[in-house]
Amino acid sequence: MTSTSTSRLVVGDRFRDFAEAVGAETLSALTHALDSGGLDAVQGPVHVVTGQGMGEFEVSYLRDAIRRRQLDDRILLVHSGAQPARRHELHKAREDNVLVAGLTQVDDSTYEAELRLHDHNELLVDVQDRVHVQGMVAIEAARQMFLAVIEHYFTARWPQQRYYIVLNSMNTTFSNFLFPVGAVLRLKVDESDLSEPSRLTVRTTVEVEQAGRVAASVTIDAAAFAPGLLEEKELRRAKSAAAGTVDAALASV
Repeated sequence: MTSTSTSRLVVGDRFRDFAEAVGAETLSALTHALDSGGLDAVQGPVHVVTGQGMGEFEVSYLRDAIRRRQLDDRILLVHSGAQPARRHELHKAREDNVLVAGLTQVDDSTYEAELRLHDHNELLVDVQDRVHVQGMVAIEAARQMFLAVIEHYFTARWPQQRYYIVLNSMNTTFSNFLFPVGAVLRLKVDESDLSEPSRLTVRTTVEVEQAGRVAASVTIDAAAFAPGLLEEKELRRAKSAAAGTVDAALASV
């Protein structure tokens, strides 16, 4: 960041390759520059826009580094602060694996949210060594967007019940690379049948859009079942799978 800069982009350390490729900053590099006094002479206002890997915890750390150098009036953070979807809506136990934030309803059949990619997300910790983000992130983001909409806007009509959501199919088309900056998750309900509360069927299309371009489109066909309708079938098939595994192993002995 130089004294002539008016805006900068900062991403989580996981996206170092992206930062180097586009001239952005990683969180560690920027906080180190601040703490060493390398930015004390910067002329403001300089707007620092946060990309992926920058949650509230990381932003707070960066904000503290800015304040320590008394640069609050010259270095201004631009961060959406959209709230992650709730645990029961996504069926995820760890917040760092949540990919959906700021869920809103646009109209009767359209819903939108922000892609929110934590620096320690489960899909990144094994490997993230490219400028773009792997396609599995878009697929999982679409799946989570579907779950969030179904749980928040559909099954919530019967709050006394907890539903089992079963995916029948997911078909994905990739159109562009997805990069670790802001992106929109847009879900459109293509078809739904809510006439029988014990079994809801929904078909949707989720688009992952970034910088005005669709990176991926995922069509999801699923059903939500009230408790009691699936347990017997699930248990029967689980026993069959276990027995089949044992039989196959013993046959090879």
